[in-house]
Amino acid sequence: MRKRRETKPESRLILTKRWDAATAGLDDALRAEIAREVRQRIRDLWGGGAAYSVVQRLAGEYLADLTLKAGIGATFAEIMPACELPKGVVEAGRNARRVHQYRTDIKAWDDQRPRVRLTSAGLAPMELVFGDVHHFDVYVARPDGTLATPKGIAWLDAGTRRVRIDLVLCEPGTAIRNSDVIDSFIHMTQDPHWGMPAKLYLDNGSEYGFAEFLPDALKLAGLDCKDFGRGRALIRATAYNAAAKGILEGSFRVIEQTILSAVPGYIGGDRMNSRRANLGKAPSPFNGSFDDFAHDFVGLLAFYNTKRQTGDLAGRSPEQAYAQAVAAGWQRTDVDELALMTAFSMEARRTVQDGKIRIGGEWFYCDELARHTGDSVSVRLPKYLCWPAVPVFTTKGELIGIALPDPVYSRLDPAGASEAARRKGVARDAIRAEAADLNRIDVKAEMIASGRRQSAPPVPASKGTIELGRDRAEIGRRIMESPTERRDRDREEKQAKLKATLERTARFRGL
Repeated sequence: MRKRRETKPESRLILTKRWDAATAGLDDALRAEIAREVRQRIRDLWGGGAAYSVVQRLAGEYLADLTLKAGIGATFAEIMPACELPKGVVEAGRNARRVHQYRTDIKAWDDQRPRVRLTSAGLAPMELVFGDVHHFDVYVARPDGTLATPKGIAWLDAGTRRVRIDLVLCEPGTAIRNSDVIDSFIHMTQDPHWGMPAKLYLDNGSEYGFAEFLPDALKLAGLDCKDFGRGRALIRATAYNAAAKGILEGSFRVIEQTILSAVPGYIGGDRMNSRRANLGKAPSPFNGSFDDFAHDFVGLLAFYNTKRQTGDLAGRSPEQAYAQAVAAGWQRTDVDELALMTAFSMEARRTVQDGKIRIGGEWFYCDELARHTGDSVSVRLPKYLCWPAVPVFTTKGELIGIALPDPVYSRLDPAGASEAARRKGVARDAIRAEAADLNRIDVKAEMIASGRRQSAPPVPASKGTIELGRDRAEIGRRIMESPTERRDRDREEKQAKLKATLERTARFRGL
């Protein structure tokens, strides 16, 4: 057995050969501390984002400063050659550069971090569906002649790798909206080859804000959200986590590079180096309208879905995997389109006024509201879509009717008079319906009878009268006396005066 080579202590480097030789007169412990500080400085520079040449230079100058402070009798220029750091010493701290990458380019760091391997093998069709929005690198002319790249709202069935995409050509300065994605989602659920997904994996983009309403939509389909491994039927991709929906990103890459690359107007992913037919000229757009491109895209997507794939599909095409699942008994889950629309709405309360409700500054009317004037009702308002009507419910959730925008008629329009007469008839019919099972009751007589049935209140004994003086009592009586009482009082006073006069006259005569 070969004897292991022994390294003598005096031959071990503290930092570099030149620096070790130049600082031989210093204490070994001090030199070891300087070497430790320099290595830490190298890591700090790498962690701060410095390039190799910058790290080498700044760390060498830092070493020269520390060496001079340690007591070496030389100038900075004299000691600097011995402090130049070789590649091995500088590269030893390169791992700290990952910290700078994490702080400044989280996406690049995330793309390189360790991951687990995932498979979709064994998933049934529509058991897990990925959703994303993709910008296709094809120039298409708008009706006004400006060029734009179509946006695709894509859905991928993880179990079969099938992809369906709805294209949108946005107006200048606009992007995909939540309403666009909702329309695409509803179209997917109504497709007889797709149906309602059991679980959704969506991007974190703002165009997927509607996804918070999906639990209600899944409940409409009778799906049990609690059976999902992560406890919910909707999963959001974390930020900068392209690998989370890697199979969809991979499908986009294949569609772009192997299918759309043959389409006129394809410009590639590099806008600064776009593909073009003639040098010195702008790229040519697709030779047709957006509708023409959408028509051709359907055929190209069918080509992709019938193309054999490796990996989880093991040489089958997405359509073959789907057909085998159907043959094995897989059944889609259907959901009513109109019921699904109401899932993407919010509840609000309104008070019925003259058979109408006010929403967003507009009045809505339906005949059924005639019976609820003055009542508080519940309405469903769309969060992202635009509805031409508003469903109205009682506070207990019972449907009253569908309210439509209330038109405004000209004062001279006969249609306005006709509609007013019709609504008056509706209001009378509502009254007749309410009165049909009512019995006439004399409410006044009922109240009088109820009052008479009550026991008479007891009269307590008096414990004395508070006297405020005869003058005050007389004033109070005069304030409260009626006109009849005032005439009687005046007559009594006159009679008393006349009687007193007669008595005085009789006394004088007797004398």
